[in-house]
Amino acid sequence: MIRFTHHQILGLAFILIQLGCKLSPAKQLDRLLEEGTMFQSAIFCEKNKSQLLERQSECDEVTKKVKEEIDSIVNRRLELGITPVIIEKKKGEEIEEFLKVHTQMGIRYWEIWKSNVILE
Repeated sequence: MIRFTHHQILGLAFILIQLGCKLSPAKQLDRLLEEGTMFQSAIFCEKNKSQLLERQSECDEVTKKVKEEIDSIVNRRLELGITPVIIEKKKGEEIEEFLKVHTQMGIRYWEIWKSNVILE
């Protein structure tokens, strides 16, 4: 017979409660808008757009900000001439994830991004 301590039982109960209490997409978006980056919020919006119809204006706004940031980075490349733009690796990875999930933006920016930006 397996015996569990009081702490193990409480820990297991806590884990089971957490698994059963997954936040709604709207609550997850609230958390990302407060604590995450605009890129994380835009990625989440794109991945969950059918569940976030009532939050479309917020998703549109954060997507607009991401597009402006991407435009700003790509335009720096034009200002630098032949030198690629170097940006922080974490930020670049988030932008690349956004371009992968947002098809329209990916079609517009992916090739330009990959050929003109270096992640460090």
